[in-house]
Amino acid sequence: MLYTKPLFQPGEATALFDLVDEVTHGTLVTVMGDGVQISHPVFMADRQRNRLVSHIARANDHAAIIAAGTPSTAIIMDPGGYLSSSWHPATPHRDSAPTWAFRVAHVHGRLEALSRAATIAHLADLVAHLEASRPNSWRMAELGADGLERRLPHIIGYELVIERVETSFRLGQDERERDMIAAADALRAEGKPILADRLLAARRNAAAPEA
Repeated sequence: MLYTKPLFQPGEATALFDLVDEVTHGTLVTVMGDGVQISHPVFMADRQRNRLVSHIARANDHAAIIAAGTPSTAIIMDPGGYLSSSWHPATPHRDSAPTWAFRVAHVHGRLEALSRAATIAHLADLVAHLEASRPNSWRMAELGADGLERRLPHIIGYELVIERVETSFRLGQDERERDMIAAADALRAEGKPILADRLLAARRNAAAPEA
């Protein structure tokens, strides 16, 4: 089980899939009788079908696990950032400990292998998603038919059919408001405006006491 607090639960029903769309890269964990298999694939969110879609190298030991439909867990975590107590106002006191702000989701479910056609569609969707913001974006079609055919035998596409999700979006909700406002200002000065905005948004939805 993922340790968290009710205060760290995101209020939006789309929070998991929004995190997957943003972070993309994650960890796939499968507990077997003789140990634990861990891989680090990229994931795409299938919101309509409530699944995560991915692929790995066929030579990876996880490939056999996928074919067996074994229960597994995907972990999606953003880089987050350090919140220094040196940023907190010195008056009336600066007695809060530093912490780390982050968002993480543990996605539990069953693995299912994709068909050849579904694997190709997944790869095209993944490339389009990751290239969307680039001015001279690359398209999978540029591989050419031969290039794609050479690569397909060496990968396996799969889905994680979601059965249960655990999340912890720890963004200073249990810290003093004045400290998080100061931290947001400091993060902006360090060139991290997105994390700063997340801290302030989390504060607006929290009710941590001022002390």
